This record gives sequence, structure tokens and C-alpha cells, in this order.
Amino acid sequence: MKPRSVNELSHNRLVVRPATGDSPSQRGVILVIVMWVLLVLTIIAWTYARQSQMEIRMTGFHNNSMRAYYLARAGVARALVYIREDKLKDMGVLGEDNLIEVDDKDENYVYDAPSEEWGFNPDAYGIDKEEDEEDWEGATLETARGHFFVEVEDISGKMNVNLATFEHLWRLIQLTGVEEDYAQALAAAIVDYIDEDDQPTLIDETHIDGWEFGDQSLEAYYYNPHQSPEEVDIFGGAFVMKDAPLDTIEELLLVPGMTEVFYNGEDDNQNGELDDEDDYNEDDGYENPPFDNEDGELQKGIRHFVTAYSGIATEQIGRINLNAAPFEVIQAVLWGQEEMGNHAEKSAEDIVKYRNGNDDVLGTDDDKRFRTMPKSDDHADGLDRAGLDPSDQSLVERAFGVASDYFRIKSTGVVNRVKKTIYVTVLRTFTEELELQDDAGFRLSRDKIEPEQVELLIIDFEERG
Repeated sequence: MKPRSVNELSHNRLVVRPATGDSPSQRGVILVIVMWVLLVLTIIAWTYARQSQMEIRMTGFHNNSMRAYYLARAGVARALVYIREDKLKDMGVLGEDNLIEVDDKDENYVYDAPSEEWGFNPDAYGIDKEEDEEDWEGATLETARGHFFVEVEDISGKMNVNLATFEHLWRLIQLTGVEEDYAQALAAAIVDYIDEDDQPTLIDETHIDGWEFGDQSLEAYYYNPHQSPEEVDIFGGAFVMKDAPLDTIEELLLVPGMTEVFYNGEDDNQNGELDDEDDYNEDDGYENPPFDNEDGELQKGIRHFVTAYSGIATEQIGRINLNAAPFEVIQAVLWGQEEMGNHAEKSAEDIVKYRNGNDDVLGTDDDKRFRTMPKSDDHADGLDRAGLDPSDQSLVERAFGVASDYFRIKSTGVVNRVKKTIYVTVLRTFTEELELQDDAGFRLSRDKIEPEQVELLIIDFEERG
């Protein structure tokens, strides 16, 4: 074999190069894919974390909501105790272990006033009408991590729409800010909606702005002017009259001619003024709540002055409690009596001025209470304290009472800014001890529970929040 030279070996040598992998473009694609994978994983991890956080918050909200609800229930229970003991005090049978303080003027006088402990009780209810609402700290329970606010309203101070006369409703609606003719027609429609007959109350007035009337022979024809009597008979009318007492005042919205503004009013903050500020406008139509008719006149809303309850558990059926009645209700009732004439407004002003005290706020410590309607004696303040004319005083005594049976409790529980509000309407009755003894054998054998002289019947319950 012929040997090769060094140059030949160098020229023909095999050169082995190491592998360099993928090209630069391939490496870039891989990097992008890895980044997208990391992004997706990050989003998934963030989503799970966010979901867990939301579940924790929802669990906390649910717990706070339940605690707030039972705090509101506790507020209702507290109010019921005071309402019960107030009745025992009125009847002179309150025991030694009680929450209500009693003086000589209170016992054996059956009256109810919002300034009594069942109504004005800052320590128990957390609401003090003598202070700004921002300063109310609320009432608390020893083991609860929250607080509650309780308001008790005497419904018997309102006008019972089921028992009111046409004249009284007319005047009340007019006093809420509705034009006189329209108020008259609306009052007639309310009466027709409730009464059992089918004859229209108002047939003489047929030309009222905002109203159209049909055939006057029947209510169904009268309040459906855009339908012929034949159409109403066959298909029924657009407006159907209930011809029965209202179960709730919200049914007034079903009455022909009733609008949301007339029902709710424009005075949403209940300060007695028509506010026109930019952030809280009560005179800008439907641009901002509360909605209004933009006429520059304050509509107070009939719902604040009427009720579907009250006055049916006493001998004084339909009597409005003068200690709790708003000025508008007092004036409307007196205005509806022909004998009062132009004295209605002045008499209502005198009553309210005396009753509300120096601060002119009903339901505070300086209120004056009408403990009896006849003239005052050494132990009780009567209607004569208001300084009315004797003839007018006699008319007021016939129209009003001083006691109540129905109460509306509003209790709001608050836990970590979570609120729950409960509305409860209560009917309070009292049974004499002798009557209980006559019935005790039967009741004890059946219920195994000693009967109470005061019974509180919950007739309406509503939860909000």
C-alpha cells in the first residue's frame, strides 16, 4: 500500500461538527408558546383565586345578612314587649317586674301617645328624634356583633280608607297638594272602588281636567269611557272596581285616576319642602328619583296619611287617635264636618301646636298628651288644654279618640354595613281577667299555656333588604 503524504491526509480528513439544534426562528416560536401557556395558567389561577375570594365574601355576606335579620327580629320583639306592657299599664294591671315607668297620671287611663316608651325610646330602639339621624348609634344586644334601629308608628293616627267618608277623603287628598276638582273625583273613585254598590258617587261633575267619564248608570261604564257599555258587558272593563274593603293601601294604585305621584308624593325625605337641589331634585319630572310632576307644587302623597287597618277592635269604630294623627288628617276630618266651616284649619293648628310641644316634633319628650277627651282633672290632661273654642271642642270629641289598637313596627338590623329591615303590623287586644277565668279551663286543657290578658296579633309581615 502506498503511503499517503501528510498533505493528502489533511485534505481528505473527515470533519465531524457538533449538532447546533433548531434554527433561531423555531426557538422564537417555542418561546411564544411557552409564554401563552404561562399566561393561560396565570389566568386560570387568578380566576380560581378570584372565585374563592368571591365565595368567601358571599359566605361572609350571607352570615352578616342572617345576623342582621335576627337582629331586626330582636328589635321587633323588644317593641312588642313595650307595646304589651303599655296596655297593662293603661288598664292598671301592670306587675312589679316591668320595663315601663309608671306615674300617677298614667295608670288606668286608656290612651296612646308616640311620646310614651313604646314609641319614643332611644335606649331601647336606638333612634332619638331629638338628634340628627347621623348621630343615631343604634341599639345593641350583649352577644351580637351589630346593632338595630326600631321605629313604632301608631297606625290608628291615620285615616282608615275603608271607613272614611267621601268628604274626608276629598279634603285629605286636596291637602296633600292635589287640585280641588281632581281631588274630588279621585275621592269619589276610591269610595266607588271600595263600596259594594255599582252606582257612581260623583255624577254631577263631568268636566274635570285629567278625567274622562263614561255612561253614568253603572260604575263599570263610568270609569271605562273608552269602552261602550256593550263591550264592558261582554269583555269586561279596563278598570275593575273591587267593591270590597282594601286589604292593603297599595291597592289604591289600582283606583282609576290614581298616579304614583299622588300616591307616593314628591317629599321623599319627608322634610315638608320641595327640594330642587342638583343631587336631590323633587321637581324635575322623571329625570331623577323621586319622580314628580314638575309643577312646582309639593305633592305629599296620600299613602303617608291613610291605612287599611285601625279602629275595628274598639267600641269607637273608626275613631282616629288625636295623639298620633298628622296635621293633614286632623284638618281633613274637621273640614269634612259642615259645622266646622273655616274653623278646621285653625283648630287643627291649635291641637298640633299644643300636642307637639316646643320643638314642634311629634314623638319626643316635650310632647303634651291627651289622656282623655273630656275636660281635664287633677290626674289627666284633656282636650280643653289645646284652647279650642267650646263648640269646636265638642265636634273634635265626637270625631277623634285617644287610644289605639294597631301599630306598625319597622326594625332594621345592621351588621358590617349589611342591612335587613322587617315591617310588622300588630293588632293589640285586651281581655278582662274575669273573662279569662271563665275561659281558662278550656284553654289550659287544650294549650297547656296560661292565657294572656294582652294578645298581639301579627296581621302583616314584610321583609326587605
